[in-house]
Amino acid sequence: MQGARWWLVCYDVYDPARLRKCAKHMESYGERMQYSVFRCWMTQREMERLRWELTELLDVADDVLLIPLCPGCVSGIRGTCLAETPPQWPSVPEKHRIV
Repeated sequence: MQGARWWLVCYDVYDPARLRKCAKHMESYGERMQYSVFRCWMTQREMERLRWELTELLDVADDVLLIPLCPGCVSGIRGTCLAETPPQWPSVPEKHRIV
């Protein structure tokens, strides 16, 4: 995917029903890193589409952050001692295989 990069998507949703909808929707875009934090491999256009979709799903009281990560930022990601192994952030995610 040309022009794609890692995005960190974080959200704070106040209503439990909207929270479940948001989490379910995000699962189609990326990998859950924490309860309300996902990493997504997207182009700018895909990010804008996700942003619009979340605007439609959520309320104005809810917050969403879409943070682009450059390769230098990705290589500098560190966790705490709670994580047995730090998450792997490849420069390009693996392709899906159809079996």
